[in-house]
Amino acid sequence: MIDQSEKDDKIIAVCADDPEYHHYNDIKELPPSRLAEIRRFFEDYKKNVNKEVAVTYFLPASNAYEAIQHSMNLYADYIVESLRR
Repeated sequence: MIDQSEKDDKIIAVCADDPEYHHYNDIKELPPSRLAEIRRFFEDYKKNVNKEVAVTYFLPASNAYEAIQHSMNLYADYIVESLRR
């Protein structure tokens, strides 16, 4: 999504024990009505603080794994650098 003109990735996940959603493995498997609800949530949740958010598209699970790995690498680099100080 785009939040205040900047890219802002969000990871959408479900609990493996959730009886309603545990059988989904990728966002493309969700019904269009559920995707519309998710889009609407992210577009609306910052309106109370007068911030503009736009959901551009939903990406497959493989992109989520890449985003998580990238974040973990950034965090690991940060920790290593902080220990060097």
